[in-house]
Amino acid sequence: MHWLIKCRSKPGTDALRAATIDAHSKFLDGYPEVTWYSGPLFTDDNRNAIGSLRLIEFPDRDAALAYIHADPYTRAGIFQAITVERWKPGLEVRQRDYARKDGTMQFVIHCHDKPDGGARRAPLRDAHLDYLENHKDIIVARGPLLDDDGVMTIGSVLILDVADKAEAEAFWAGEPFNRAGVYDWTIERWRFGHV
Repeated sequence: MHWLIKCRSKPGTDALRAATIDAHSKFLDGYPEVTWYSGPLFTDDNRNAIGSLRLIEFPDRDAALAYIHADPYTRAGIFQAITVERWKPGLEVRQRDYARKDGTMQFVIHCHDKPDGGARRAPLRDAHLDYLENHKDIIVARGPLLDDDGVMTIGSVLILDVADKAEAEAFWAGEPFNRAGVYDWTIERWRFGHV
């Protein structure tokens, strides 16, 4: 199974993060085979870390939770909130194999279905897939979020590699599911981290 793990940092923890980063990096070194993507979330100006986002494989939710609670960042009390959601990769490329581009920024779009999202999604699936295919040059990773049983789609996650936030927002404004009001969503600055 694959999991999205999104952590939100407490305000004022930059110094604590800096003091813990070596231990955190060594911790990440223990999971190279199961980590698909891992990196920090930042403010739009790329100055302050506000959390992290990881896409990773574990056999179940308990294993994913054990992993994130063992992270030195978590143990040091840096995070104020941790979200763990089942994820299904839509592409086979992992971070260590992704061909990096010069001068681009990465953004993560994290979506959750509105109550009627499933009904809105169904007639637009082909248009959605066509749109993603037509923009594959800026998509690093993508895939649906699922309930823990892996049966029901509850949202989606995409990582984009673009010139700036305006390009990310323009992409998202044209995405058929988003245009149809399927999701509540956020777009946040992310960057490739230690894998």
